[in-house]
Amino acid sequence: MDIRKLAKKSFLIGSIVTVLLAITPYFFHLYEVIPNNAWEIGFLQNIVASYSGNANVAFWVIFNKLIPFFLMLTWFLTCRHWWYHIILVPTCMFGFQLFSAINPDIEILDKNELYFVVPVVIFALSLTYVARIKVFDLIHGIDLTEIEGESKKQKDRWFS
Repeated sequence: MDIRKLAKKSFLIGSIVTVLLAITPYFFHLYEVIPNNAWEIGFLQNIVASYSGNANVAFWVIFNKLIPFFLMLTWFLTCRHWWYHIILVPTCMFGFQLFSAINPDIEILDKNELYFVVPVVIFALSLTYVARIKVFDLIHGIDLTEIEGESKKQKDRWFS
């Protein structure tokens, strides 16, 4: 009985994600139907004000950052390849761009995201390299302990 509930839940979640992915092209054009007075709610006024008071432009910019972020996040969460950690790099880039688009204090968009993405790149490359070594170990039967032993011997020779 639990397996059926789990299967139904998985099917429902998969169906929702599929529908959302299928209709994402339409989200890019939602800015055309948003009236200018729709953004007159508290903190949203500050966001629209940073786009010269034009709600359509604000909505267009935000959705041009939000939709790729959503697609990359979905890809990261559903990817089963050994290199999926690299998907974090563009996902974080779009996340920082989305934050810049929503933050009314930032005057120039897409300026300093590179500095914030560098640690994510280093982390993702490290995880991907470790995953690559593990995959190649499984495929080619390489004994990693032998390689680690050799590297320790060389280090001891040079630093002792």
